[in-house]
Amino acid sequence: MSSKDGRRATALPLAAIGCVLTVLAVVLHPAERPPRGTFDPLVRTISAGSAGGFRPETYITGRYKQSIMLTPERNGDQSASVAVHAKNTIGVLPGEKMPDVNGRRALWTGDYLSVEWEPDAWAFIDVQGFPDDRSRAVAIAANLRFDEHLPIEVPYTVQTSWELDSVSYTEGDVVLVFTNNVRLALRAGTGLATGPAPEAELDALERSVRPADPPVTNPFR
Repeated sequence: MSSKDGRRATALPLAAIGCVLTVLAVVLHPAERPPRGTFDPLVRTISAGSAGGFRPETYITGRYKQSIMLTPERNGDQSASVAVHAKNTIGVLPGEKMPDVNGRRALWTGDYLSVEWEPDAWAFIDVQGFPDDRSRAVAIAANLRFDEHLPIEVPYTVQTSWELDSVSYTEGDVVLVFTNNVRLALRAGTGLATGPAPEAELDALERSVRPADPPVTNPFR
């Protein structure tokens, strides 16, 4: 199998991030749903300090959800993640009422801490691998900020007419995901495109990648 065939057949691991949180959420009936809020995929609005034994590793900024994958301060099998949903995208979850977190309503839903970060907008904090997962989730939630509005600095430029859906970035490695489900992984000055688009268009997208020094807040040209 050629490298190009392999890249089409193998989905990037970041595609599955947050899937469990979304499946467990109760989504409002489409006929009753008020207008959904949105995020700018090129602006990070959330951050998590070092709390609960974790530090931020990967940020994902999407139109309707922004996420943070956290890594243990010390090597181990523990994991943690934060998923912040835009207004009116996720309904209220059934769960055990918890003390407010920084004045925000909180519920324990069995495995996750749910925090209403603004009216009708929910954040989910998941911690696994500790005997005190719940208290660590509360510690992470208490350190979350929801008003950062930090433009993402991308060390590449790309030429395309496709609409951006989300951005994932981990220490300089960037993945651009478009609304047509094409993914462009950017690393070491090159791009690897995968997804349901003609081979020629994926190749053209890859060839358009250029390193940007200094990094830019709008990678499209």
